[in-house]
Amino acid sequence: MVYLSIVVVVLIVVALLRYPTFKRRQLDRRAVVPSARPPGTADLDDVDAIRPDIDASSMASARKSVSSEVPDGVLADALLDATPEQIQHLFAAVPQEIIAAAVGKSKDNVQQAPLKAEDLAQLRGVGDSVDDLEIWSFGEKS
Repeated sequence: MVYLSIVVVVLIVVALLRYPTFKRRQLDRRAVVPSARPPGTADLDDVDAIRPDIDASSMASARKSVSSEVPDGVLADALLDATPEQIQHLFAAVPQEIIAAAVGKSKDNVQQAPLKAEDLAQLRGVGDSVDDLEIWSFGEKS
């Protein structure tokens, strides 16, 4: 019984001596996790949802590696789901011309050219064909 008491006392002493180290490591982990993990957009589907604020240092870090063609709003939305390093890799894979065209700053302005009459007629024909497909018939209402 004496040996059991000694073992229990030793375990309690060791636990008390280790507690400050454990607590400090736990606080260090908490400090690292929010900056390493983006806030996410899972809770933003609700109409009344409040968008989380983006850390200014994350925004500055991402801005250094991303083209100036990308608006700050797009970059802030991307930072909700990805880290600045992930965004750097993502945007590095997309050519500058494509980014410029996607945000409407293309030099070609091909998207704003007026439609020809035959193109418009062709689009109407395709639209009518889609309307005639059977997939739109969900059955009769009774």
